[in-house]
Amino acid sequence: MSILPRLYYVTSGLQEPNAFQTWSAVISPLFEPRPCAGTKKTPTGSAYGVIIGDMIIAKVAFSAQDFVRDELRILGTPDHLLLHLYVSGGFNGLVTRQQTAIGPGKVALIDLACAVDTRAFASRTVSLIVPRRLLRDVPLDELKPRLDTFRNDLLAAHMLSLLERSGQLTENDIATTVADTVSFLKRLLAPTPRNALPHRRDADENLLALTEAAIRDNLALPELSPDWLATQLDVSRASLYRFFASRGGIMRYVQERRLLAVQAALSDPLETRRLSRLSSDLGFKSEAHFSRSFSARFGVTASKYRKMQLDASAATQLTSPEIVQQWWMSVAQSPAAANAA
Repeated sequence: MSILPRLYYVTSGLQEPNAFQTWSAVISPLFEPRPCAGTKKTPTGSAYGVIIGDMIIAKVAFSAQDFVRDELRILGTPDHLLLHLYVSGGFNGLVTRQQTAIGPGKVALIDLACAVDTRAFASRTVSLIVPRRLLRDVPLDELKPRLDTFRNDLLAAHMLSLLERSGQLTENDIATTVADTVSFLKRLLAPTPRNALPHRRDADENLLALTEAAIRDNLALPELSPDWLATQLDVSRASLYRFFASRGGIMRYVQERRLLAVQAALSDPLETRRLSRLSSDLGFKSEAHFSRSFSARFGVTASKYRKMQLDASAATQLTSPEIVQQWWMSVAQSPAAANAA
């Protein structure tokens, strides 16, 4: 079982012309990056991602810049759906047939069959790219650039969970992971989602996703507890205890999320925090407690695991921008993509 291909494009250490050239080439199937009006600052960005069969999940950071997708680019590159979660920063402008503004915590639904003309702030984002043909049952021509708060939170939780797991996925996981994500998106984006995806916070699939997100966002919070989570999620403490009883209890689940968050961070070549800082930021009481817990869970020390992952990235990373461009075109024409929906 081999790990999946990784995309690793970092421009921060390059000279300005080379940084722009690399960044522009990487995102050229999507947009033309331009300096913001009134400034000559060169647009740059970095990305780390994983190709999961017909999808890409990526962590992206970029400077302030304008993004343009005109008719010529629409005709020349596939019209995939780009789901863009802004962890920080945001943008305003035209996407998916509407003028809109997106800020931190919001997911922009960007239909690449449509023109894009936005001004983006310096941002950190998570991007999920899904070929349009996988979502053929969804009326994407009626899609809006933003979801209501409830569905936005579910989508953000799904994307962050997928990013967290992506570094550990293997070829054997591709079919299930793609199918699960496509099924989730079809329910979420259906014209009558109320019939397909219960709009109830205490529905099992929703409660798990929202609890996971609340925990992930607050791992270092001293008051992270069943009472605090019940208040945040607007469910009873009894319901929370009952739901997590089969998972070993809510606080055991919190500990597991901490360990998985560390594992994901150590798999990320863009993550530079020291182990002591990571353990503190992710809520471990001490570095010694963190070291014992990680070794017991994964059978290897955290420092050795990080080295193994960095070695794997160095061996499998695909740094040529042509890799992404080839993926765009081959997936758009792939019979497998058509049959997977």
